[in-house]
Amino acid sequence: MVQAQGLSGLLWVSLGFVIGLFVSARIALPILLGLPRAMRLVASGEMRAAVYRRLLFAPVLWIVQLAVIVFLVGFFWPSAVAWFEGNGALSTGLWLGLIGILLSALSKKSRADFEADFDRSYGQFYVRGSARRRRHVSTHQSLKR
Repeated sequence: MVQAQGLSGLLWVSLGFVIGLFVSARIALPILLGLPRAMRLVASGEMRAAVYRRLLFAPVLWIVQLAVIVFLVGFFWPSAVAWFEGNGALSTGLWLGLIGILLSALSKKSRADFEADFDRSYGQFYVRGSARRRRHVSTHQSLKR
């Protein structure tokens, strides 16, 4: 890849990696980590079912925006689409970013951070909100020690 594209290939891999991390974090993480957590909490009666709409709104919005952008670029500028498809370094970086996000779900620290973000973002949907948050904060603080 470096022989084919030179040092600019390293720039494209880095740019693709950052874009892959950013976009897949917006789409994959809420579905991969948030949806199972919400399903478990709704099934146990600790959370209202309205959380599903809010949880899935952002990934669906990102997917629709990306589809519209890809369609518009392909319609008005087909040579740019051909260039992106032929840029192996950019594609490699995008795939590495996606794989990085998917593997981050295996990390204990990443899951703990996501749970804290989940409680902060969707706390209004808890049926017994204060008891759940207090219990989570105390367990989270004991993990730090």
